[in-house]
Amino acid sequence: MSGKLRRAWPILKAILWLTILYFIGRQFARDLQRPELWRRPLHPGWLLLSGLLYLVGLSLSAFYWRRLLGHLDKTPPLAPSLRAYYLGHLGKYLPGKAWALLLRTNLARSQGIPTGLATLTAFYEVLTTMAGGTLVAALLFVVLGADEGAGLNAETLRHLLWMEQPGEGGVQRSVVVLLSALLFVAFLVPLHPPIFNRLAHRMSLPFRERDAEQLPRIRFAYLLEGLVLTSLGWLLLGISFAAALRGIVGADWPLLDVRTARLPAIMGLAYVIGFVVLIAPGGLGVREFVLTLLLTPELLGVGGMGVEDARATVVLAVLVLRLVWTAAELIAALVCRLTAEKGRGGAADKKTISDEP
Repeated sequence: MSGKLRRAWPILKAILWLTILYFIGRQFARDLQRPELWRRPLHPGWLLLSGLLYLVGLSLSAFYWRRLLGHLDKTPPLAPSLRAYYLGHLGKYLPGKAWALLLRTNLARSQGIPTGLATLTAFYEVLTTMAGGTLVAALLFVVLGADEGAGLNAETLRHLLWMEQPGEGGVQRSVVVLLSALLFVAFLVPLHPPIFNRLAHRMSLPFRERDAEQLPRIRFAYLLEGLVLTSLGWLLLGISFAAALRGIVGADWPLLDVRTARLPAIMGLAYVIGFVVLIAPGGLGVREFVLTLLLTPELLGVGGMGVEDARATVVLAVLVLRLVWTAAELIAALVCRLTAEKGRGGAADKKTISDEP
């Protein structure tokens, strides 16, 4: 990348992201103008359950990160590892995708974890979590995906590029299965231990002293363990999504139904696409568009909804879901911060008492 382009790249990213937000926001504004939408009652209990399930789902990725550190002989205490994960997770809302890793690495370093090892394991956990999301999406769409909707053609691509719904039936099973499988392979290649270990070694050379020890090596069993744990986490995120829909749509949304069973796949694909679009902090805008695209057909007929009602309800649902999940992250981070301060205060009190004659 030339010097001029490198200097202009942050501005170009901001312009591109704002353009995406404009097109998505324009469509959302149209849908939210429907007056009957705001007469729909919300059910706080279901929304609270959604936030709790979201944090539990995230905790499986945090647990995998701790397990990964343990495999490499540096197991941190459970509470500080969860604290580092949840506090670091807030970094995803900053432009770029590296802030979350940097925050987590700095917090892990305070627990005696070497910087290189903390960065290595955090990066591997994030990629494994994304791979788990696409794996769940691919498998569920293969088994439960719908065959109605737009196929992979020029007309569908034109609608998607303009952030528009390609048709009343969404997109066909073959399209989402292919997209999920391609994303899974894209994550799996750098996660393959021989490839990842070689890349990690080469990338760490400029930052290590000549006589420093090499970074520990990731094994294939660690990857399999991560895919299992993070896939379970994605299933919980899908259940969290179902709880949020129940809190918005009410009893009309069927919990024991194939539509609910497809939610982990819809959430996994939308979340991962938001992740790979580097210009969108926290996937903001991109995730909402994909959720609206894939979820609108699921609400057709629910409570007698037509196409317009279903889309407007989905827009409200994804916005509420963003608020619920963000609030859950902030509360978890606040609790982690307060417990950390309390722990340091208690340690200081004990030290003062022990120093008294």
